[in-house]
Amino acid sequence: MPITENKNYPFSFHMIDIKKIGPSPYQHRKYFDENNLRELGVSILRDGLIEPIIVRPQKNDRFQLIAGERRLRAIKDYTNMTMIQAKIVVVDDLQARRISAAENLLRQDLSAIETIEATIEIVDVEMGKSPEYLTVGKTPLEQVHKLLSKLDSIRRSKERGSVVLEAEKDLSNKFIGQVESTFNNLPKPLK
Repeated sequence: MPITENKNYPFSFHMIDIKKIGPSPYQHRKYFDENNLRELGVSILRDGLIEPIIVRPQKNDRFQLIAGERRLRAIKDYTNMTMIQAKIVVVDDLQARRISAAENLLRQDLSAIETIEATIEIVDVEMGKSPEYLTVGKTPLEQVHKLLSKLDSIRRSKERGSVVLEAEKDLSNKFIGQVESTFNNLPKPLK
C-alpha cells in the first residue's frame, strides 16, 4: 500500500470492499434522507464516485469510516457496487474526530444541532491537547461548556474591574488565544 505523507498524517488511496468498512463513532449526522441517498446512488452509477470516502485501518483487514457515510450508504443501498474508492489515513482518535467534524461542517445540509455538535467536537479535540482542559468535565460538551463559561466569567470580571485571581488570569491567558484560534480556523465560519 503506497503511503503519501502530508503535514498532518500519512495516507493512500485504494479500492476497498464495502463489507470491510465499519461505522464511524464520530458521525454527527442523525438523519439520512432516503430520496437523497437514492439520487446520490444514481449519480455515482452515472458519473462515478467524485470524492472518495475517508477510512482508517483497523484490525483484521477492516476499516473504520471517518468521513463519507452518505456516499457509502448510497453505494450499499442503491447500487450493486461492492468496492469503493477510499482515502486510507493513518490517524489517532483525535485526528479522526477532527477530520469527521470538519467534513460534516463543510456540508450544507447539517441541522443546526448537528453543526453545533461538530463544532464542539473540533473545539474539544483542539483543547484536549492540554491536561488542565481534560479535567473540567466528562463529555466533550461538558468540557467545552465549562471552559467557555469560565473564560467568559473571567472576561466579564475584568471588564467590571473586579479582582481576578492570578490562577484565573493564567487560565485565561493559556486558553483564550487557543479558543480564538480554533474558532477562527474552523473549516466553515459560524454564522
